[in-house]
Amino acid sequence: MNYQVLISGTEIFFENYNHPEPVIGFIACRIIQAADEELAVAIAKRDILVNWNQSFNADRKLGMPRLKVEQITAVRFWFKPKIKHDYYWFADEAGKQQQLQKFCQPSSFRLWRR
Repeated sequence: MNYQVLISGTEIFFENYNHPEPVIGFIACRIIQAADEELAVAIAKRDILVNWNQSFNADRKLGMPRLKVEQITAVRFWFKPKIKHDYYWFADEAGKQQQLQKFCQPSSFRLWRR
C-alpha cells in the first residue's frame, strides 16, 4: 500500500533574505510504500531527518526539527501522484496553514478528460 504522508517540521531557525521574518518551519510531503500507516509515518520521518541532516543541517546550526504528522492518506490509484521531495518553508503560523491548505485540498485527478 502507498501512503501520502504530510509532515510539518518546527523549531528550526534561519534567515530568509526574501522576507523580513526568519524561517521557523517547513512542510514536507512524501509518498511512502509500507504495510500500514504506522510504518509509513516512521519511514517518512526517518527519511526527512536523514535528508535534513545531510542537506540543510550539516553544520548543525539550523536546529533539529520537531516533526508532526499533519495528514496521512492511503493512495489507491494505479498511478501514484508525483510529489517532489521538497520542503515548503514558512515564517509564521499563517504561512504554515497556507502551505498545508495546498496539500489538503481534494485532488481533481481524473483518468480521462472530455
